[in-house]
Amino acid sequence: MTFSMLLKLLGNISEIAVIALIIGQLDYFRNIVYGKNDWKRIVILSALFGFMSVIGTEHGIRINDALANTRIVGAVVGGLIGGPVVGVLTGIIGGVHRYTIGGFTAAACASATVLTGLLGGIVSTKMNLLRLRWQHIVLVGVAAELIQKAMVLLIAKPFEAALELELNIVVPTTIVTIIGLLIFTRVFLNLRMMQDQSGALGANLALTIASQTLPHLRTGLNARSAEKTAEIIREIAMVDAVAITDRENLLVAKGSGLAQHLQKETICAQVAKAVLNQDTVAYRDKDLAFPPSLRLKSVVGAPLYHQNQAIGTLQFYYKSSSLKTSQTNLKLVDGLAKLLSVQIELAEIEHQSKMRQQAEVNALQAQINPHFLFNTLGTIMSYCRTDPEQARNLLGNLSDIFRRNLKSKGNFHTLQEELDGITSYLEIEKVRFGNRLQVSMDIDQTLLERKLPILTLQPLVENAIHHGLFPKISDCYLVIRVLPYGDQVKISIEDNGVGISEERLAEIWNTQTQGIGLANVHQRLQSIYGKEHGLHIQSKPGTGTTVTFAAPLSTHEGM
Repeated sequence: MTFSMLLKLLGNISEIAVIALIIGQLDYFRNIVYGKNDWKRIVILSALFGFMSVIGTEHGIRINDALANTRIVGAVVGGLIGGPVVGVLTGIIGGVHRYTIGGFTAAACASATVLTGLLGGIVSTKMNLLRLRWQHIVLVGVAAELIQKAMVLLIAKPFEAALELELNIVVPTTIVTIIGLLIFTRVFLNLRMMQDQSGALGANLALTIASQTLPHLRTGLNARSAEKTAEIIREIAMVDAVAITDRENLLVAKGSGLAQHLQKETICAQVAKAVLNQDTVAYRDKDLAFPPSLRLKSVVGAPLYHQNQAIGTLQFYYKSSSLKTSQTNLKLVDGLAKLLSVQIELAEIEHQSKMRQQAEVNALQAQINPHFLFNTLGTIMSYCRTDPEQARNLLGNLSDIFRRNLKSKGNFHTLQEELDGITSYLEIEKVRFGNRLQVSMDIDQTLLERKLPILTLQPLVENAIHHGLFPKISDCYLVIRVLPYGDQVKISIEDNGVGISEERLAEIWNTQTQGIGLANVHQRLQSIYGKEHGLHIQSKPGTGTTVTFAAPLSTHEGM
């Protein structure tokens, strides 16, 4: 009797396990099991595991006025998967059903079902299902059977009949409960692995697409960037058709059946409206009344955001109308839309950064130090009577400085153009310094046509003159070197001035107002050529300062 009972109960467990395996193949079910723990999940899981508990009772073996069954397996698994609330609700469903069947153990079995469901829920709060080993499952199974048998012995009457019943079924029911829990936990662990693998594949796909679309989205969301992005998405994600819209218009449609369709603007606008109203959507063709000529049967879409405002939509179209297909790809389109939105935000930040740097360059171009201007004019006035020719030369150099500062020449110019401006500036400073300033230039003539960011050398020279040499009484030396350095050009500005203290040097890098010339040049060089191409300053108070940097040896802008 014991062996035959064991086989029949195992058959019951096998039937339920097959049902769980079949249901587990559904994306919807996996999303419920491992999704957000809301009322919908609680209700569905409670009904499912309650149904499993009912099946365990219905397939039980009647012994006199009692039943040997696998009812508590459904309750315990419900608690392990769904938590205490699901465990208790599952136990109530299974317990009420058991109570309606009757028998002298009906009340005891009903109560035990609720308690074993609670047991599974408590275990799930203490230890995640993924961390449960087979030893833990065995202990849970033994504990559940002990609760079941203790309730029967405490509540069922007469006691002698309850004791005899439990002695007869203790071995097969305990074995079946343990085996059933081991089977079901393995089934749901496999479902979790499937869910994780699906999510990992989707994440990897989204990241691959995002990395390839990043260069195109640097210019923001427009028709050109949308076209390149749609091509990449369709190729990598193997989507039948892709559409990208702004809030009102279709930017691009790629894919068979959509790109050439005469009503594509209307179709995509209809989907975009639904997306912007509902955040993300998954529709079949009949939901949106697609025209019969459109060979696409389902669509999923998600919004594209900029500064928390929806600025467009990303839409995937499929030839299949399967709800499974739509639900699976809804996650992909939603995740990818979020990544693309981040890229659009980064593009805007990069654009703003470039505009800020350009504004600083423009400010430097337009900036004429008032003291320099007034002192120069005073010097010119003093020479007007004593040395008109010198005054005329100074006026020519001053006008050349003004002309260069006011003339817009883009972001790059040649080394020769930069040096011409510096030469005009130094001619004026030499007169103002009298015999104190001597300038030496060591320039490789083969480098004169190389491109450099505009206003790269002049702020360094001005800094050396005003802050390094001007405070000295005599013997002021300034050396400008431009020489090849491997496959780069190395430029240095060296003076024997008063030097810079460590505290002042830190202020130069960290202050936005003082030292804007040095800070601006340093940041622009790093932005254009890389972090290793910023300014390097060597200085010691009382001995002078040397500012150097290296740039790629190229005639092309930004290289």
